Amino acid sequence: MKSQLFIATASLLAAFTAAIPSPHPLIHGLIPDTNSAETVGKVNRINIPAAAANYNFTNEFDFPLGHLFAQIESIPDDVLEAGDEALHKWLVTNGLREPDAPLKRDETSATDSLLARAVLEARVSVWKIAKCLAAIVQLLATTAVPAAKLLRIKKYLEALGGAREAVELLLKATTQAEKLRLGGEVLVNLAAELLGISSVKNNCF
Repeated sequence: MKSQLFIATASLLAAFTAAIPSPHPLIHGLIPDTNSAETVGKVNRINIPAAAANYNFTNEFDFPLGHLFAQIESIPDDVLEAGDEALHKWLVTNGLREPDAPLKRDETSATDSLLARAVLEARVSVWKIAKCLAAIVQLLATTAVPAAKLLRIKKYLEALGGAREAVELLLKATTQAEKLRLGGEVLVNLAAELLGISSVKNNCF
């Protein structure tokens, strides 16, 4: 019942916030290729502050994370490898993004965005959690995440055994030590990539 309430709240919030002008830069229509030089496949541990490394994905995150990871898994590798414009066209064609939707630009990498914040604000209210859940559910529809970043996330999901397994590991691991024990550096990097996406970072911390 509690999870259903959070999901319903997140859905309402997503609809509500969609009508509010975003304080972040917006882009419209086709998006330019970004981060094209980023490498994929390396599993080097990302140095992130303890507050982020120990971020606790509670049971309320089960549906939002599963929903997002399943969407990312469905995107063909060749689309992600082709870059951001190809990704945008694929998301529109497959009904995951409106053609002319104003998108918040994801301008920072997981490492940069998390290292830039030495102290992260705690999630202390239902409203804050609802905003975080909505940001995750609506991620591909509202944020121009670089194709290279999504390809890295997809590779991490594959290495962990798929979207469902990755969600279960994230829900079990409440600290960085637990993430390393349960899923190794792959799980730590997956969490860091997700928390480093601008719309998630801005709504979850």
